Amino acid sequence: MTRPAFETSRLTLTPATRGDLDVVWTIWRDPDVRRYLFDDEPVTRERAIDVLERTLAPAKDGLGLWLVRVHGDAAVVGAVALLPVHEAIVACEARLEGAVEVVASFLPAVWSLGYATEALEPLIHHGFTTCGRSELVAVVDVPNEASQRMVRRLGFTVTGEGAGPRYRMRTYALPATRFPVQRVAAGR
Repeated sequence: MTRPAFETSRLTLTPATRGDLDVVWTIWRDPDVRRYLFDDEPVTRERAIDVLERTLAPAKDGLGLWLVRVHGDAAVVGAVALLPVHEAIVACEARLEGAVEVVASFLPAVWSLGYATEALEPLIHHGFTTCGRSELVAVVDVPNEASQRMVRRLGFTVTGEGAGPRYRMRTYALPATRFPVQRVAAGR
């Protein structure tokens, strides 16, 4: 299955490729980004290669990583993904085995502009329609209040909380029947 590109009112999302390593590595190694996304561990180039390869592997299912750009600007401001829940999280929360989660990472310079929410909307729609998922999940470190607000804005509701690899994690779910498809269809 080919991963499509998406456009929103302000953003363009394009599927990531192996050639995008340097741009995603720049985002992922930012201390503010890696605090929760990588449990505050340094992100070496080798680790970035490994993570990028893991985001490209499920592409046959329509899942993967997309780069986010603001219309009219070639610079990548973030990345969003639909991915199988990582095995480290499944080890802490076995019921997430086989689940697909939404993930967002954006440069701190564009935080609070609503880009993550806007970029995830078409991805969620894609996950429900093209990929045929009946539910998507989000896994958020409890101290990451901004990400918790974002997933709630998207319609996710809390399903549990428990120990995580570094921080306590809160899990959220969004069934396909509750996603407001009209927001995506209206070009929001």
